[in-house]
Amino acid sequence: MSFLSHLHTDLRQARRVRRGATHAPEDVPQGLHKSYPRMELTELPPPAAIQATLSHILNSRISYRDGGDQSRSNSLDTWGTLLGLALKKRDGSHKRNYPSGGALYPIETYIIGTIANFAPSVFHYNPGKHALEKLWELPADFNIKDLAPSPQDLLFSSIIVFTAVWERSSAKYGDFAYTLALLEAGHMSENILLAATALKLKSRPMAGFDDDALVSLLDLDPPYEQPVHTITVSF
Repeated sequence: MSFLSHLHTDLRQARRVRRGATHAPEDVPQGLHKSYPRMELTELPPPAAIQATLSHILNSRISYRDGGDQSRSNSLDTWGTLLGLALKKRDGSHKRNYPSGGALYPIETYIIGTIANFAPSVFHYNPGKHALEKLWELPADFNIKDLAPSPQDLLFSSIIVFTAVWERSSAKYGDFAYTLALLEAGHMSENILLAATALKLKSRPMAGFDDDALVSLLDLDPPYEQPVHTITVSF
């Protein structure tokens, strides 16, 4: 057996006995997400309706390697539609437009780069308020290409980062939460990619990011929260 086969089998078996779980299933809260109440909050406009058909969007989606037209408007309206259709909480519910194991939503979303008239910054997306929380401005010497071992992979104006807050779902599912978190990040990624395609944005999923650089830039506590996926976006 290969290492990957062993790992897959081990995690599947862990699911049966809830190995590593710390709470009874009924005691684990659903629909949680991080918030930064002391940070500047900007509410996003509600998502606009998409006119293109699903078949057209699916057939049009590609992973771009080149940047976009930087003269295009990097507006809050566009970000509101992109993040709103893909990731926000549904009105009156803790559910969202993608599946999550046990509705526990262990994946958080950050944006690194330029949004509207803000200085280049790090933002957290609050799916409950459909808002951006500005965490801090990027260092003056920051280069978005520093986040990837292959700099040519980053010719984009912004990066969406998905992180996993492990204990949010491991409390119920134990070690199997690892599998569920990665699946969820994939569901979220596809929503972003399809919404970006409909909005005629250039996007590309990128798993080959520099973990240490992202952990430092986002000020994450790795035992608690780690980056698991990124998507580059350009207008």
